[in-house]
Amino acid sequence: MQQDLKYINKSLEKSFKILEILSKSIFPLKASNISRKAVLSRTTTFRLLSVLSQLGYIHKNTGSNTYTMGHKAFQFGETSDYLQSISETSKEILKEVSSKTNLITYLAMLEGSQIVHSDKISDNNDDATIRTFRMRLDAHCCALGKVMLAYRPENEIATIYRSYNFYPHTNNTITNLNDLKRQLGKIRTNGYALNHGEAFENSYGIGVAILDKDKRSFAGIALSGSKNILNPKTMMDYVDLLQSASIKISRLIVAN
Repeated sequence: MQQDLKYINKSLEKSFKILEILSKSIFPLKASNISRKAVLSRTTTFRLLSVLSQLGYIHKNTGSNTYTMGHKAFQFGETSDYLQSISETSKEILKEVSSKTNLITYLAMLEGSQIVHSDKISDNNDDATIRTFRMRLDAHCCALGKVMLAYRPENEIATIYRSYNFYPHTNNTITNLNDLKRQLGKIRTNGYALNHGEAFENSYGIGVAILDKDKRSFAGIALSGSKNILNPKTMMDYVDLLQSASIKISRLIVAN
């Protein structure tokens, strides 16, 4: 063991320390917060943050000067602590939404160009099923993915979709970045996203983002069902219910 210790690279060790801190934080952190938590000088922290940002392992929001995990970091696996924390906090709220609508309710987070579902709740679910649900899906073809992308900075979208090939899951799937950006603009204006059978034929949904204090998405919730879910006469009732639930979840997580 002592022989192995001499091979430890100090900069690498400090970089992993920063990544560990960001992976456990639900909300973006300023460099000063990271420096304090990592017990590193500000100079060292800024230098390592710059390198990690350039490599894509963390993302810098230049508007708020805060940092989050980058899309490239998620290639190494799920941030299970992050998912579990959000799942446990929102569990009862999601159950209430599902009970009121008799529809399947989903909770997910964004990992680069994909979403990872954390919860899938319906009246037929037991807790064991809810806790083990971890389906991945391309973000550009579902309401959850699009609504979370809509509340991310433009430079982050550009980084995520650099050299990305849009896979057409159905005839309704968005197939290029320009169309995606146009739809994200409409989603920000409306406050919700719709899925018109874009991931699977005859599968429709409504998604709402869960936002932090900087109005950046850190998760999202959605209802899924048949095409009737998008009926203009009832759709806004679903949207209102989802938006109310997202605000409750955000407040609970901020309080924790």
